[in-house]
Amino acid sequence: MSADPNDACARDGCTFFPMLVPVGDWILPAAHCSHACADYVWLERTLAAAPRTNATPDALEAMEELRQLLDERQAPTDVGPLVEF
Repeated sequence: MSADPNDACARDGCTFFPMLVPVGDWILPAAHCSHACADYVWLERTLAAAPRTNATPDALEAMEELRQLLDERQAPTDVGPLVEF
């Protein structure tokens, strides 16, 4: 979690402020502005750690398209969660 709610989202290239998350009786800033940015970072790290296959270039291309979509948002919630657990 970010220590300062005035810091920008932790996803490289995102300028929105972190979302606020209830933790017990406290409301604290998260590291990311939205679930979409948090999911994107998780996907990016997972892809980077995965073994390279013939499908890797396609996955990297899809991630770049997704990054552009996230960067073009007018509000953090314009794109919802990318991953459902």
